[in-house]
Amino acid sequence: MVRRPIAVFLACLYALGGACAAPASAASRAAGGLTGAGLRGSPASRPDACLVRHAVAQRRHGVGALTHALEPREPGPDEVARMAADLARRLGTPQPRSTAQPGVIPQQGATARPGSVASDRRSVAGAVERITVPVWVHIIRDHVLGLPDAAVSRQIAVLNTAYSGGYGGADTGVRFELKGITHTDNRNWFRDPLGYEEPMKKKLRAGGPETLNLYIAQLSRLVLGYSTYPYWYDDEPVLDGVVIDWRSVPGGPLRDFARGFTAVHEIGHWLGLLHTFENGCKAPGDSVDDTPAEAYPTNGCPAKKDTCPASGGDPIHNFMDYAQDRCMREFTAGQGVRVHQMWDAYRRPAPQGTDAGLKKAAAGLQEVAADGADGPTDPVPSLAAAQGPEDPADDAQGDAESPRGTGR
Repeated sequence: MVRRPIAVFLACLYALGGACAAPASAASRAAGGLTGAGLRGSPASRPDACLVRHAVAQRRHGVGALTHALEPREPGPDEVARMAADLARRLGTPQPRSTAQPGVIPQQGATARPGSVASDRRSVAGAVERITVPVWVHIIRDHVLGLPDAAVSRQIAVLNTAYSGGYGGADTGVRFELKGITHTDNRNWFRDPLGYEEPMKKKLRAGGPETLNLYIAQLSRLVLGYSTYPYWYDDEPVLDGVVIDWRSVPGGPLRDFARGFTAVHEIGHWLGLLHTFENGCKAPGDSVDDTPAEAYPTNGCPAKKDTCPASGGDPIHNFMDYAQDRCMREFTAGQGVRVHQMWDAYRRPAPQGTDAGLKKAAAGLQEVAADGADGPTDPVPSLAAAQGPEDPADDAQGDAESPRGTGR
């Protein structure tokens, strides 16, 4: 049932009580942490190891079945604390939390200070500053198996609807603009984008910290996607980006995860959002005040769920929980504030002409592989036709027990 049973056994020795692996730079900042290839090759960095550890945690909370694996790049509590401290330092405040007024987002160029509405320079009520994220989509295929080009526009449309509040909740002010699509025919990258992450991203990545690179391949049955975080960009810019399973795009063959919300969720991490169940019932939770605390992630789509003693039921409809796509529909105003804070601190393009601006402009000129030489580039006629024969080692079943994998 679980791939690589030996790796799972070894993972228990390394990771049962720890977090799934963050990028090498994150590990290297912690005393005694693995670095470079040592971390990427560690059994604890594989999705199977995450499943074992998370299964123990879920059973401890009474969630009977194995339904979710944590993200391969999931930061642990210590790393989350370092992220919060660095954001507070950049924003000039020791307070890592954000307090939001509904519909109010910091003005462009303003410094938003978490924890104090009065200290934030904000636009008039109801006005939302616009962040436009340039997007490069990198389609990885195994010959005819993979994402058709026609599905890309549907995924971008879902992103724009979700982040504008079109399904419910707050308008975060974030919009996505497709800049281009690359095609690569590479069986190894398609079947194991995590294992081949570094060479894949080194060849394909375009732009600077403000550019979203979305890699679409096929992940294991335990993982639907994963993302890097803004805090990691300075140390490992080449690894920056989001990887999702092609079967999770709108209209894909995964029945419970086929509305494109895997990308919505993972891009939330890329923009700096944590899971709504971060830290369980303990402060600071996900560092956003208007997402109620929850002890453990949501499975399926329950009518309601309340796992913490504090007021407010669990945010089961929030895009940063683990529910099935049919249950997800919203971001909160506080999450919108945090995204803008993270954008200002880590991703906002520097003015052209400054040293930082010149460096970012140079990064944007790096070669982007169209990869016609690597294999066929013709789009697949339809998602259903592109599924191909089932591969138990790689296939992700779309039933009610399907793991959200990554942060879902």
